[in-house]
Amino acid sequence: MGSITTVNRLHIGYIEQLDELYEQIEADFQYYRKQNSEIDKRLNELGKRGRPELTADEMEQLLIQRRQVKDVALKLLPLRDFFRNHYAEVGERIEKLEAFNR
Repeated sequence: MGSITTVNRLHIGYIEQLDELYEQIEADFQYYRKQNSEIDKRLNELGKRGRPELTADEMEQLLIQRRQVKDVALKLLPLRDFFRNHYAEVGERIEKLEAFNR
């Protein structure tokens, strides 16, 4: 077993890695959410034109893109929810631990 100093450094390193991971997941999720929103807006614009024969190709491509974007977002969602729903409790425990270690 390592020294207390080594364990404390590991503890801090793990927390920093988790924070970075959470930030990456959240940033990626927001990016794909925004992409989906932009695709939906464009699909709505094309749908309002009333001439499907002129917009069908673009709409088809947008629907393919939307399917891909939604797939990524749905894969990120459980990870994002894990951090959002459980990370607050972890943060509280870390704060208590740091107060105890002072």
